[in-house]
Amino acid sequence: MLRTLTLAFAGLGALALTQVASATAPVRDRTLAAPIPRAAPVPMATSTVTHRYWPVVTSLSQATIAPAHLFDGKVQGAPLRSFDTRRPADPSKPQTRRHVGVDLTAAEGDTVVAMEDGRIVNFYPFLARAASLGGEKTYAILIQHKDYVALYGEVRANSLAARNLKVGDRVAGGQPIGVVSGTAQLHTETYASGVTRNIQWPVGAAPPREMRNPTQLLLDTAVAGERIYPKTVRLAAS
Repeated sequence: MLRTLTLAFAGLGALALTQVASATAPVRDRTLAAPIPRAAPVPMATSTVTHRYWPVVTSLSQATIAPAHLFDGKVQGAPLRSFDTRRPADPSKPQTRRHVGVDLTAAEGDTVVAMEDGRIVNFYPFLARAASLGGEKTYAILIQHKDYVALYGEVRANSLAARNLKVGDRVAGGQPIGVVSGTAQLHTETYASGVTRNIQWPVGAAPPREMRNPTQLLLDTAVAGERIYPKTVRLAAS
């Protein structure tokens, strides 16, 4: 069953969304992520919250296919967007670090929402796009959720200001917190509680102890979480 909601947050105004409750979604089998690295895997992010939201509000049909290496050996989605691929992605360049997040399908201007209730613990410049692509400086929002910290990356610089949000504010699950930048994806990372900045994982080094693999959390949210659809084709920043 579809229901149309009007979510009003300070400074945002009325935002019309069409929401699909997980209770009415088709039942699907749970997809299991592969342990990475297999010898000494990075712990998966886990949540004891029973109701989560898919973090991207988009009309794109492939949005909830989280890139992942699966337990059965298969690969889902674009391999270079999955956890533990090498960066830079260009194989002709020296690869110095591991990709510690999962990049979710989105379109520029799509709204980003909090997966669960939490508190904003940081907001800072994250990735600068190439000069040939306009040189946009994207940002990262870090939210302390109940059991983990989530990084919502590659969002527009005005994401918080456009919603009268700031570091320290509490947000509700499903509440708009940002807007997807020109990279046309949402970069997601997860960490142990207490982390306030992203942590890099150099090639050849052991994984940082605070790091969590977001893959299983995203796979589970895609199956059992609540996805919010835009009433119109896309929600742009105001």
